[in-house]
Amino acid sequence: MASLTKQTDLPGLEGLALGQGGYFDRRDAHSYGITDSLLRYHTRTGRFERVLPGVYRLRVAPISPYDEYLLAWVWTNYRGAISHESALALYDLADILPTRVHVTVPRPFHRTSAPFQVHLAPLPEQEVQTYNGVRVTTPARSIIDAAATGTDPTQIHKAVREALDRGLVGPDLLRAATARRSNQYRRDVRRLIEKALSSAAAGTR
Repeated sequence: MASLTKQTDLPGLEGLALGQGGYFDRRDAHSYGITDSLLRYHTRTGRFERVLPGVYRLRVAPISPYDEYLLAWVWTNYRGAISHESALALYDLADILPTRVHVTVPRPFHRTSAPFQVHLAPLPEQEVQTYNGVRVTTPARSIIDAAATGTDPTQIHKAVREALDRGLVGPDLLRAATARRSNQYRRDVRRLIEKALSSAAAGTR
């Protein structure tokens, strides 16, 4: 029996892209029956633009306020999540403007040709959520990851206080996230988090 060619569904692909800031990847295109030759055609004629290797954007899509985060997420083949200082910025938990978007991706992952700060680490589903349409590590995981990689302690204190005030985390959740961080920085991170929790409880900065 001859194999059937997947029916081209350009509106379906565009609908997907519009739901994520206009971005889609090559595999998305294939899943909607858009071959590489069609991808090249629509890129050449201006319907799509090639943003990064394997990542495209629907030109008519409005720019999302979370554009850089959506691009980074799609670039990971949807396997990663915005994390560390970028997650704190996305949640508006700290006064941080990272020069590059931080994204965590589980191993194995071999893409490197993009202006993102890639962290290779497990991403248990309970430590990831969707926030404003973007896949991001939870507030507790984000705070601990940022603390473990050297974010200014005053910003960690602010993030802890803001997260507590907004009900995004509780002390026990933060402590549990700290205990799960099995690396050489865990002891220092634990001390920093305990100090931040004490300061928040006392109403100090």
